[in-house]
Amino acid sequence: MARQSNPALRHLSFMTLLEGGSLIALVLIAMPLKYMADMPEAVSAVGPIHGILFLWMMAVLAITLYRRLLPIHHGAVVAVAALIPFGGLVSHRLVRRRLQARD
Repeated sequence: MARQSNPALRHLSFMTLLEGGSLIALVLIAMPLKYMADMPEAVSAVGPIHGILFLWMMAVLAITLYRRLLPIHHGAVVAVAALIPFGGLVSHRLVRRRLQARD
């Protein structure tokens, strides 16, 4: 019988991409618009969305770690990568590998 992949890990994988994309949008699009084109509205719109996605991803990460679906050192990599533009891609790859190993 094939083992079901865990929904929490799939959710974390999705959230790493979503949160990472919002950070890229904030840093590479909204911030330059604010400072170079005098459009602070971009940061006012993207900033809170990124903040909510960041908190959501951290909550999913905490649940995943609590359920021991991800080693603590992988969780630390995901948490630190969330602070770095394009780090979401690293996190996504790490979580997807873990998902494939569990299948």
